[in-house]
Amino acid sequence: MIVFLSCIIAGCVVGLVATTRSRTAQLARIARGNGCAFDKRKTSVTTQLTAGRLEFFTQFFHQYNNVFTCSDNVAFIRWADDIIYTDDNPKTKPIPITIFTAELKKRQFPLLKAAPVSSPFAPSKLPLLKTNVPAIDAVYQMHAPSQASDVVLTPTILELFKTQKQIYLELNDNALVYHEHCLIPVEEIETFRFRALQILGELEKLVEQLDKKEGADDNKPAPLQDAAPDMRAMAMLQRFGDTAGPASTNPPMWRGFWFLLLLVMFLGITFLSWFALHNWLGL
Repeated sequence: MIVFLSCIIAGCVVGLVATTRSRTAQLARIARGNGCAFDKRKTSVTTQLTAGRLEFFTQFFHQYNNVFTCSDNVAFIRWADDIIYTDDNPKTKPIPITIFTAELKKRQFPLLKAAPVSSPFAPSKLPLLKTNVPAIDAVYQMHAPSQASDVVLTPTILELFKTQKQIYLELNDNALVYHEHCLIPVEEIETFRFRALQILGELEKLVEQLDKKEGADDNKPAPLQDAAPDMRAMAMLQRFGDTAGPASTNPPMWRGFWFLLLLVMFLGITFLSWFALHNWLGL
């Protein structure tokens, strides 16, 4: 009996230790330490509208475990373990990947998708984009609706693609998804989050600069040929430094006439006063 009870107690202790050492338990502690909400499972890590736009979430079937959630004034952020089933064959092993997602609250990203050539997530409906950097084009397959989207590829982002060979990065509308084609070990989850936040910060700065540039362009004076005649005239005056506003309704000639009339009246009153004092009053 004592041996039986000892075995039960030992089993409970081993189970408790195993539970506290599990990936979920360790990640939950990291989430609490970072002030993040934590869910063992969630059905989605983005809004449904965002999930429908990003190709990553429309390819294959996804199961989200160990989900971190946090938010600030700029973006709504999650990172999680994504268990991906590439087909409905029960013998096919799922692909476990740690993903990072962000949804901007006020701005939008230029459209872009980048993945290693050998990645199962590389295919895209978007046209191919060449960076003209051999070290990157040999490893990565990039897609964007136009060559203008390469504005996203800042020197910092290009350097990241040169040094890291397994990056997946997709931007669409206000959303971003990033991963490195692997399940990040618990002890490296903070480093992974830091890398993802660096990319997000770089892109946020870029988007802010683009918004400011567009705002400056919108505030420029309208081209003279596109404005009404009176507006063109006002624009020309302003451009050449005439900011005094509309001209007075009294022409300069009339202003001189009124000044002369007031002067004559003043002199007349003065003369009449002198004449009255010296002749009528006998002074």
